[in-house]
Amino acid sequence: MQATKRKPSLAVHLHLYYQGMWDNIKNYLKNMGNYKYRLYVTMAEENPSLTDEIKAFHPETEFFVTSNRGYDVGPFVDMLKRADLCGYDLILKIHTKNCRTGVDTLINNRFIDRLSWFRLLMGGVLGSPELFEKNIKRFAEDKTLGMVGSRYLITSAATTEEEYAEIRRIMARLGYDCPQKITFVAGTMFMVRGSLLRAIRDNFSLADFEQTDGAIHAGTLAHLLERLFGCVIEAQGYKIACSDKKNWRFLCYNKTRALKRFFYHKKVTSGGKLLIKICKVPVFSRKLGD
Repeated sequence: MQATKRKPSLAVHLHLYYQGMWDNIKNYLKNMGNYKYRLYVTMAEENPSLTDEIKAFHPETEFFVTSNRGYDVGPFVDMLKRADLCGYDLILKIHTKNCRTGVDTLINNRFIDRLSWFRLLMGGVLGSPELFEKNIKRFAEDKTLGMVGSRYLITSAATTEEEYAEIRRIMARLGYDCPQKITFVAGTMFMVRGSLLRAIRDNFSLADFEQTDGAIHAGTLAHLLERLFGCVIEAQGYKIACSDKKNWRFLCYNKTRALKRFFYHKKVTSGGKLLIKICKVPVFSRKLGD
């Protein structure tokens, strides 16, 4: 009689900073079907009615209130330590995201707005029941697979010399050589082998992270660890891959938005100036507050 293969143990860490997004997150979690998992939810403040609602949806849930440090990365590192997530075969890391309109980020030569960014991140790991099963199966069959994320957000985007020097220094402290090309999931939602994050669990704590003020700051520990997650995977001989199919709706939408940006683009620069470009030529500039 053939023995039944054991399903990989799975922990899901959800950083629920924007608590109003729970219903959206819940719909993605439903794509896990009857797969057994332990859900760990971190929040910046208590919400008894919401915790009751989440427990009703998934009884195997633990809640932790964490200080507002390191965006979604600080609480995740805290849970690696507090719940020993590295003891699970697989960890699914997800979080809420500020989906306000009018904010675009250039990733892999595409301008991605916040809502699309969230959907692509979740779509790469929980986009459908079939995709979730495919991700689980890939980890079981491919022993060199270390991390899975969205095909549109796995990136080797340029890293400044200062950031690379700091990442190389941290990697040396963790006992790893730093890859020449840094590959990571922009937005830090992924499925990963738990054992591969032990060095991060053992060398960082929530107190190491800067207090979060709502803005995104390059060079912070959370920003560096976003890249380090990928570095430590590859340094241990594992690869980062995707399972999601091409999203033609997103690609067409992105092409349309890129065309519109070419003809007319208005933005506020990092220096606090309102800048308007037509056909990429600046035609108006004014310091806000003047």
